Amino acid sequence: MPLVPRIASFWRTLLGGPRLDRELDEELRAYFEASVERKVRAGMDRAAARREAALEMDGVEAIKEGVRAARIGRGVETTLRDVRYAGRGLWRARGFAAVTVLTLALGVGANTAIFSVVDAMLLAPLPYRDSSRLVFVWSDMSEAGYPRAPLSGPELFDLRQRSTRFDGFGAIWSNTAALTGEGDPEQLRIGFVTADFFSVLGAEPALGRTFSPDDDADASPPRILLTWALWQRRYAGDPGIVGRSILVGGRPTTVVGVMPEDFRLLMPADASVPDDLQAWLPFPRRITEGPRGQQYLRVVGRMRPGVSLEQARAEIDGIAGRISREFTEYGSAGRIYTTVGLQTDGVREMRPMLLALFGGVAILLLIACVNVAGLLVARAASRRKEIALRIALGAGRLRLLRQWVVEGLVLAGLGGAAGLVVARLGLMALLFARPDSLTRIAAARIDTTVLAFTAGTSLLWGVLLSLAPLSEVFRADLVRALQRDGRGSGGSVHYRTRTTLVAVQIALGVVLLVGAGLVARTFQQLQRVDPGFRADGALSFRLALPESRYGTPAAVNAFSRQLEADLRALPGVVAAGALSHLPFDHLPNWGGPYLTAPGQDDSTAPQADYRAVTPGLFDAVGARLVEGRGFLESDDEKSRPVVIVDERLARRAWPGQSAVGKPLAVDPQSDGHPTTWATVVGVVRHLRHRSLMEEVREQVYFPERQILRNPMAYVLRTSGDPASLAPPLRRAVARLDAQLPVYEVRTLDEYLVAARAAQRFTMILAATFALVALLLAAVGLYGVIAYSVARRRVEFGIRLALGALPGQVEALVVREGMRVALVGLALGLPAAALGAWLLRAQLFGVSPRDPASYGIALVLLGAAAVLASWVAARRATAASPLEVLRAE
Repeated sequence: MPLVPRIASFWRTLLGGPRLDRELDEELRAYFEASVERKVRAGMDRAAARREAALEMDGVEAIKEGVRAARIGRGVETTLRDVRYAGRGLWRARGFAAVTVLTLALGVGANTAIFSVVDAMLLAPLPYRDSSRLVFVWSDMSEAGYPRAPLSGPELFDLRQRSTRFDGFGAIWSNTAALTGEGDPEQLRIGFVTADFFSVLGAEPALGRTFSPDDDADASPPRILLTWALWQRRYAGDPGIVGRSILVGGRPTTVVGVMPEDFRLLMPADASVPDDLQAWLPFPRRITEGPRGQQYLRVVGRMRPGVSLEQARAEIDGIAGRISREFTEYGSAGRIYTTVGLQTDGVREMRPMLLALFGGVAILLLIACVNVAGLLVARAASRRKEIALRIALGAGRLRLLRQWVVEGLVLAGLGGAAGLVVARLGLMALLFARPDSLTRIAAARIDTTVLAFTAGTSLLWGVLLSLAPLSEVFRADLVRALQRDGRGSGGSVHYRTRTTLVAVQIALGVVLLVGAGLVARTFQQLQRVDPGFRADGALSFRLALPESRYGTPAAVNAFSRQLEADLRALPGVVAAGALSHLPFDHLPNWGGPYLTAPGQDDSTAPQADYRAVTPGLFDAVGARLVEGRGFLESDDEKSRPVVIVDERLARRAWPGQSAVGKPLAVDPQSDGHPTTWATVVGVVRHLRHRSLMEEVREQVYFPERQILRNPMAYVLRTSGDPASLAPPLRRAVARLDAQLPVYEVRTLDEYLVAARAAQRFTMILAATFALVALLLAAVGLYGVIAYSVARRRVEFGIRLALGALPGQVEALVVREGMRVALVGLALGLPAAALGAWLLRAQLFGVSPRDPASYGIALVLLGAAAVLASWVAARRATAASPLEVLRAE
């Protein structure tokens, strides 16, 4: 048949089925009546003629089915009929359908919400042009305890000049700068970048342009690039901002462009480049002439088209080898680079946590689907008579199987649609509860990829779930099923299937509960970690002094001394001090090598974190001095260099000796060579500045009066509410310099809470999954025991009639439920042990074999099993024995 008539026939079959059936009925009736008339004319009696004509047609319905089967599009028509049949059946069983759809929606929705996060952070390409060609280059100084270090300006120059497989290399370093002039003074989070940074990254502005090669020339007037948020907030979205001059750091600076609203820098977490930078300034071109040991640049490279990561890595390794041989300042250690894909490195720290959450929610979906499978098996058992009757009337078992599949797909489709609603609500909750350290979650969207994932998940489980009740179709006993009540037909098969499914649910619940317990215990251990300082009762804020007004060490020290004196005089303040880096802040880390004796190889010298502090700082943060003294006001630019070290450095450098009075070579100018010799005057407890889960590196503290840093953070300890100090401290600063913006006014408690936030977020999600799994397992067990009670109601009625106590019958039922639960617990323990082992990288202070986590999981599941069994057992004794026996 030609194509056009075939298409027309298909649409007639699909849209005009009832009309075609009426026409077929009329044709068959006309044929039948004509056949009867022929036989009557041949001399037969009319009744005999009608009987003979009917026998010749051999069944009208069979002819109808044959004609329908020959129609084009018959398969689609039959499927739609099955869908309508499934819809009517589910409408009649609305309670069953609602429970099934809600259970699927819970599992599919949770999976979809977490997958949207995983897709946005791990799978989707970065929002830059050809982002797969972007790499991040680290300096590997593992021998000195610094495996992921930045690069220096000359090293950036080396990469640019010596590479042939890259289109370019850009670099960034974050700091702050004061924005004055229009409106109140404001301290901006600034990214200092090379002029080609945005072109290397592949990011275009929404307004104006990004930096050009001329913008980094020493003679060029200052240029600045704004974020969309700053443009809208500070300048009301005025498009005329491009080309205007604004005051940045006290200097007139020309705005060259505005980045798009959704633009965000997605750098590795340990690169110390915040996602929420507010503007960018170009580096001066001379940065490539600085000391080779002055490492502060975070370098991004763009590979040429067709270059693989392995080829790029090999070339950069070759460059590292050549400069190691050419420049003696690298010493025996030489220079080693680590080249990684920007996308994979950017989520390196988050990937294990995200995959663990996705694994947990996948287990939750499996539990939900096992629960639904149990419901479908029970529904199939309740329809034994219907199945047997349809088979007896000629329905094929494969035809019934197709209807089960269609019904399963309808349920899965409804569950998937409802799951999208749950996913949307869940994603909103995730975005609301996310910690600041996981701001990238904000990129998660329910887009076409996520929709495809949801549709695929629903389709897969729809097919699998529809196969759950197959035993009722292929083992149907027609004789027994068509008896008055059909007791015993397939019941044992059905009961064994459901108990197996419930045991699997409980086993999977063990995995989630143990995992949630381990994560909760990790968070508990983090709460107990002593950070080395007291976070309660302390308020902090930052100040950045412009060089135009504070260009000498004497001016900076005079301002700092006076401000600290004014702050200590505020009501309720018991101590005040300043430091360069607050614990757990987002500033780029400051550190360098140290030596304990002259003549040592500084290229292999161990690395320490550096901090500059004022004399009152340790009292303000509650840090404990272990040995020696703190800094004095006399430790200024006119006195000999002194330092305070932490107890870890003291133990490593001078084991079994006093560190006080020992000489230490350090590198406060950050040129890569520890040439400044200072005397250790004190030892302080190790402060956890960057991680609660590990002691990262040793620490060296410089007196801020000798080693100036800008900006500085001030800390005030008070006997009252720290937040109440915010207005008076702002007034104190304004009295000294009204043009200085006070920013990031936060309590130390907020920094500590933020350091624990990622683990807390993970714990809440894991606990939520575990509680839902516990509920589903309990509901599944209750359903099995309730079905068992219904099957054995005559037995229980006889037992009660013969004198058995209700408590004995209840105990009998509870024991049956506990047997199922114990099988599930026994299956779940090995699986939970495997899951805990996979989770070990996310644990802190807790073993994957932690007895408390396993014990709590077993107790909770056991208690849920007892409760579910007991509630079901109450039904066994609720009815009067006489009523039960009379009903039978």
